[in-house]
Amino acid sequence: MIHGAADLGLLGPRPSDEQNPPKKKIQRRRATAAQFPAPPLRAPTSGDPGHRRVAPTAIQLASKPTFHIHAILLRLLLLLLLGSLAMAAPPQPVPAPAAASPEVFRLGFIGPGNLAESIARGVAASGVLPATAIRTAPHRRPERAEAFSSIGAHILETNAQVVDDSDVIVISVKPQIVRQVLVELKPLLSEEKLLVSIAAGIKMEDLQGWSGHRRFIRVMPNTPSAVGQAASVMCLGEMATENDENRVRSLFSAIGKVWTAEEKYFDAVTGLSGSGPAYIFLAIEAMADGGVAAGLPRDLALGLASQTVLGAATMVNKTGKHPGQLKDMVTSPAGTTITGIQELEKGAFRGTLINAVVAATKRCRELSQS
Repeated sequence: MIHGAADLGLLGPRPSDEQNPPKKKIQRRRATAAQFPAPPLRAPTSGDPGHRRVAPTAIQLASKPTFHIHAILLRLLLLLLLGSLAMAAPPQPVPAPAAASPEVFRLGFIGPGNLAESIARGVAASGVLPATAIRTAPHRRPERAEAFSSIGAHILETNAQVVDDSDVIVISVKPQIVRQVLVELKPLLSEEKLLVSIAAGIKMEDLQGWSGHRRFIRVMPNTPSAVGQAASVMCLGEMATENDENRVRSLFSAIGKVWTAEEKYFDAVTGLSGSGPAYIFLAIEAMADGGVAAGLPRDLALGLASQTVLGAATMVNKTGKHPGQLKDMVTSPAGTTITGIQELEKGAFRGTLINAVVAATKRCRELSQS
């Protein structure tokens, strides 16, 4: 564009210039400079520190509200941190609570049979008692004492020594010789001794009468104690204490589950849980035979049958549901399961099991009275 002389200011001031003094032009130029700031100057890196200029970049950043907020928050955070470090006392070590150590008592077995070994192994393996707290005496079969030695138990010379060196004494001999054993031990029994009988069919009245001892607990375990899955029921004698009950419960909990019941139920306990494992063994065998009849190899059929029984029992224990409810959950209308159940009902399956428990209970009662 070509500018005239008037445009270049060579012909003197314009009328508009007279109305607008130079001050406004300067302000306009300053406003323009504020809108387009010059590149920031760097602070000098040498020279007198007192004469250094603050970098414009910092001034510009500081003029932003967000920068102010962040700076204030950061400063407060630093002050709080420094204050807490200055005011806080040195941390004091907190003493750890003393671990509750299990009660250790001496456990003796009169008769180192298979069931006694199962109890001893379970007690030692679970940590209820150290193996060194267990003792027994030699048996007519040397391998029985050797089994206890392999656990780490003490093998004493006589039953009398076992009684003298034990706090809790388990009478684990055959039922037919319980009376003889208790009569022999009677002079050695003091009030501090707790006696536990696992002999089937021997009532508390007889145990206390033969031994002259009132601090007695009777326990009825079953054969799955050998694999730590016993079902045991106990009843307390006249002088047995709550601590005695807790001790015995800890022993038999090491090999399965424990219930407390009145002695009047013990014949039925024997008919159900005492003889019951044999009923289930028979059922597993029959189921496996059915699998073979249906075309399965023997080992596969037996494995499936045993695991099925184990799984079904675990479901009853874990879910807490009634077996009938669990049965209905896997029974579809016109399906395979209800067809099989129909055949079991034709053979009076449930009635036969019921009668088996009742018959075994009756026989146990007869034996205990003879």
